[in-house]
Amino acid sequence: MSILAANQPYFFPYIGFFSILDDADIYVYADMMQFRKQSWMCRNRVISNDGSVQYISIPIKNAGARKSIRETEIDYSRPWEHDVINRLGYYKKRAPYYHEVMDMLDEFFSEKYSNLADANIRSIELVSERVGIMTPTYLQSELKLPVSDDMSADDWGALISLQFPGVKIYRNAPGGKEFYDPRKYEKCGLKIEFLRNRLNAYDQKSDEFIPGLSIIDVMMFNSKEQIKEMLKDFEII
Repeated sequence: MSILAANQPYFFPYIGFFSILDDADIYVYADMMQFRKQSWMCRNRVISNDGSVQYISIPIKNAGARKSIRETEIDYSRPWEHDVINRLGYYKKRAPYYHEVMDMLDEFFSEKYSNLADANIRSIELVSERVGIMTPTYLQSELKLPVSDDMSADDWGALISLQFPGVKIYRNAPGGKEFYDPRKYEKCGLKIEFLRNRLNAYDQKSDEFIPGLSIIDVMMFNSKEQIKEMLKDFEII
């Protein structure tokens, strides 16, 4: 019974994203979904020098325009790569895997991306390579799906799943439980599930654990083997 998961490509997303990716048999990047300002599509959270939470982000050209993630351009007139690096000062003398993560970020920043989707997918691929996630991935934009004006947000999962013979389970993030209608999926012969990583604490070298930060934070403080265990620590809701 094959499991397909799909979601928008996010910028170095939190570990729950990678749990869904790792446990699926097929993963589809929903790169044609509409870009949303101030979302995980263009930013994420890390620890600041004083131990509080701060954002790292990708600047966007014409951020208010109604475009898909793939149509959204990065504003390279701003030195955002340096800003991201400068915001990781907390980890330099505290994180045991600081240099390994910085090497990964150097590789990420060595490329210029024509759109936000490509940048985010590359961030996910680099993490997957380092922690051993082998799930085959596809692009929504390459599936050439039929689109109609009366489609709702929870229609896409079924439409994508039906493009792959043998898929019986559609898997989504826990936030989707609020608006997905399971009856639509049952009519298509699909079961819909929501995977939630338990976000158990690890040593962030601070007084209080902050859950749900970017995978960058997880990789700073945990080995590949530890991260693989963390990926499996989830529940289906």
